Amino acid sequence: MALRPRFRRGRALSIKLDNISKSFGTYAALHDVSLEAKDGEFLALLGPSGSGKTTLLRIIAGLEFPDSGSVFFGDEDVTDLKAAARRVGFVFQHYALFRHMTVSDNVAFGLAVRRRRDRPPKSEIKRRVEELLELVQLGGLGDRFPAQLSGGQRQRIALARALAVEPRLLLLDEPFGALDAKVRKDLRRWLRTLHDSMGVTSVFVTHDQEEALELADRVVVMDYGRIEQVARPRTIYDRPENAFVYDFVGDSNRLPVTITGGQASFAGRPLAIKIDGAPDGPAEIRFRPHEVRLTPSADGALEGRITLILPRAGTLRVEAEVDGLPRPVELDLPADAPVTHGAQIRFVPTEPRFFAS
Repeated sequence: MALRPRFRRGRALSIKLDNISKSFGTYAALHDVSLEAKDGEFLALLGPSGSGKTTLLRIIAGLEFPDSGSVFFGDEDVTDLKAAARRVGFVFQHYALFRHMTVSDNVAFGLAVRRRRDRPPKSEIKRRVEELLELVQLGGLGDRFPAQLSGGQRQRIALARALAVEPRLLLLDEPFGALDAKVRKDLRRWLRTLHDSMGVTSVFVTHDQEEALELADRVVVMDYGRIEQVARPRTIYDRPENAFVYDFVGDSNRLPVTITGGQASFAGRPLAIKIDGAPDGPAEIRFRPHEVRLTPSADGALEGRITLILPRAGTLRVEAEVDGLPRPVELDLPADAPVTHGAQIRFVPTEPRFFAS
């Protein structure tokens, strides 16, 4: 379906947050956070529970207000504006649909409750609702009730309702968190396509690393109310700026070592690992499960006993217990790797990373 003029590009709006802090009682949710989202950008706020990402989203929406700092939409300071005056679309994790209303009435709700002078004519509301239902691929379902729809369909209705008010910004708080893995994967690809066709600026909260890396133009990694790194998805994964980002975005292994002149040793044995720039003394290095090579020689290698083999698409995820480590090391090996349960395995990390404290 061709998009109407009001849904074409050009209505996107930038966001600028300057030194935002927010506390709830004695709990500090955000510490001096500054961030910009560009016009038409899809920005993901990624972090564990309690990192401050949802609080930050609610401050952008006008559902919470900062204790200090400013919020700008374009050149407009909206810090003190309530949510209704900010014209943002907000999509929640649990749909928040009205069960007693039809799908069409749910989508139309934000328009129907406007003050009389701002409310479009009924014919215009009806046309816009039908258009939006087509846009979210649910045309013809307007007379149904939410209970008659699947979880994925209900979330699409929630998104249509958010778009009905022609928002300047689209804000999504873990919108797929209540859905199963297959539906999540289908919907997030669909959402990215929809975002691109609409041209609206979108901010998406998630704790799912795969979701953030697949959907976003840039990812904002947060922890304890602070921003740890802002970058494009590939950069976040390949060039994390600190140990927290490395561990949170993707699987990782930790290895306590001793560094002497850039040479790493483990349990008194030198490893075939050089760590440039690391000071001499105890340290901890990290490596991804796929960043290893198997070796028949014990020289310079780590050695472990295989305790688990999990076939994956084109690979094997292997867990190996290494003496001196409190938890198994995870390795991703080729599907035809000659490994058996209980066997010894020797390997060398190929891309070890050291992060200064």
